[in-house]
Amino acid sequence: MSDLMDKEPLIKISDLRKSYSTVDGEYFVLRGVNLELYPGEMTAIMGPSGCGKSSMLYILGLLAPPTTGQYTLNGQEMFGLSSSAQAAVRRERLGFILQACNLFDNSTVYENLEYPLIYSRFPREKREAVVVGALEKVGLSHRIHHPTNQLSGGEQQRVAIARALVNNPRVLLADEPTGQLDKKTGSMVMDYFRKIVLEHETTMLIVTHDVAVAQKCTRVYYMREGMLIQG
Repeated sequence: MSDLMDKEPLIKISDLRKSYSTVDGEYFVLRGVNLELYPGEMTAIMGPSGCGKSSMLYILGLLAPPTTGQYTLNGQEMFGLSSSAQAAVRRERLGFILQACNLFDNSTVYENLEYPLIYSRFPREKREAVVVGALEKVGLSHRIHHPTNQLSGGEQQRVAIARALVNNPRVLLADEPTGQLDKKTGSMVMDYFRKIVLEHETTMLIVTHDVAVAQKCTRVYYMREGMLIQG
């Protein structure tokens, strides 16, 4: 960890707050979160349901706005960007693995992985090799032309993981990425995450309830009542 701290943080969030107005008053989801994430590390956030973990992940993914706070990615402030500029950041720098796989209906595995490559204008003639390579790493290359709605839940989750990685994002944001996988496959996927993070100096943030997943991470934090505490 000391070697990582010698680098500049890729992500820095300061006094991040999120609240909602309700009939009973203000409901606070995040209460001043501060965190630095470095290239080449996996960080886990654990905590009970409703404590603010997923809200924080969505804010860092520029999928939801905060109430107040600062968020810099590679030295650039994110919250002040236009919606189109934020979309470009999501497309070019971020990869998402969410609890809901969000695969396209009536499509094949290949089409699901090809879409982010099309979106980022990746050359057509090189797409198949990249898709096959991503699927091989999650053990699903034999399913490349299979309809996604005919896959098991675990297979769909592995397709979602491969899709998140296909563009080699600088940042991976994962919400229970092994939640639908058996123990053996989940361990395989976590080992793959570690390999990607180390080889490409990717920064990965994982929200999880799984102690085995957290144990494979560089650092572990606990979210309690909207506040982040290092384990």
